[in-house]
Amino acid sequence: MRRGEWGLNVQLLLRHGNAVFDATPILTDGVEWSASVLGRAGKLRFSVVRDGIVNFTEGDEAILLADGETLFSGWVMTKERSSEQIISVTAYDQMFYLARNRGTYVYQNKTAAELVQMVAVDFGLRTGEIRDGGWKIPQRIEEGETLMDILLSALEISGKAAGREFFLFDRAGKLTVKERQEMAVQAVLRCDGGTSEYWYKTDISRDTFNTVRLYHAGRKENERLATEAERAGQVEKWGRLQYYRHVPYALNGAQLREMAEGILTEKCRVKKELTLENINGDVMLFAGNSVWVDIPDLAEISLQGMALIESCTHIFRDGEHRTRMDMRIEEG
Repeated sequence: MRRGEWGLNVQLLLRHGNAVFDATPILTDGVEWSASVLGRAGKLRFSVVRDGIVNFTEGDEAILLADGETLFSGWVMTKERSSEQIISVTAYDQMFYLARNRGTYVYQNKTAAELVQMVAVDFGLRTGEIRDGGWKIPQRIEEGETLMDILLSALEISGKAAGREFFLFDRAGKLTVKERQEMAVQAVLRCDGGTSEYWYKTDISRDTFNTVRLYHAGRKENERLATEAERAGQVEKWGRLQYYRHVPYALNGAQLREMAEGILTEKCRVKKELTLENINGDVMLFAGNSVWVDIPDLAEISLQGMALIESCTHIFRDGEHRTRMDMRIEEG
């Protein structure tokens, strides 16, 4: 892909066995790279012309670089060939294996970082920088859950204990865990011509709860209510939106009440989402970054403050670099 107006030399490599092919010259419609900190696999989509030289199959490595720096490293999972001999490809990073595979883990006195390393060794995954606050989880039983859910649960527990938020993602082919605060960047997104489109959404239908009921796990006829909590004013306003969860018997009353209040603090709110489409893409913006957003007269508010990029898609096409970002706006 020739150097575009964005000033980047974007390159797509495909590794087949010991051979590495530069597939950049046979790209037909650019490259689209998506990543998230919401427990979803990073994805690379592209189409190439079958030229009889570049040879690759399912399971081969796909690498996207910009000015020699690796943005994405993953594996070809789907190939679709048209009658015009155009091959459309989707590749996923290591987060795919965490979402795809299930396991049972029984552990005690382990940090989330130690658990990530253990799972990575068990499933042959590569790891990079992993930070988790150092809090040791006293005891945990995860039976038949996806690896993703197991690790995200551990990070959530550690985050609540430390009063921080941790993200799990794949960065350039290595599983990485970072704290939200350290991923804030000095970038400003304004509605000044660089941001071509935006969409703002408020929602209480999917991830909003005003009542929490925690039950001790067991057969349904033997379930026992461990604790409950609610925000009466919001129940009256929105109707009952109940969060239901099984909890270990090992948790004491104080821990259960703290857990229930923590869930309400996090979930009893109107979820606000902002989607920005930026015509001047910034390849240094990743999912997990917090940036300053300045959009006057946005619905009932004028947005001016920090927002978290929950998912980010970079599109390199026709000499342009566009970025689409789904962002979380915090209450406050």
